[in-house]
Amino acid sequence: MAKIIKVKCTGAGQHVNEIDLEDILGPDVVMYGNPISTGRPIPERIVRKCEECIEGKVILTRDMIEENF
Repeated sequence: MAKIIKVKCTGAGQHVNEIDLEDILGPDVVMYGNPISTGRPIPERIVRKCEECIEGKVILTRDMIEENF
């Protein structure tokens, strides 16, 4: 199931972008109810382009990702 969070861009318009966390981090494999460690750490921050404007960036921090997972 996809987990969508809304994050404002840094541009003048402060556009709200919907970010799919599974899209960013990839799927997790679950067997018998316990997640399998993939060994890939969550990055400190991820920067993406705004979907609405050219100058804005969407910045996701590790804390934001951990809060929403």
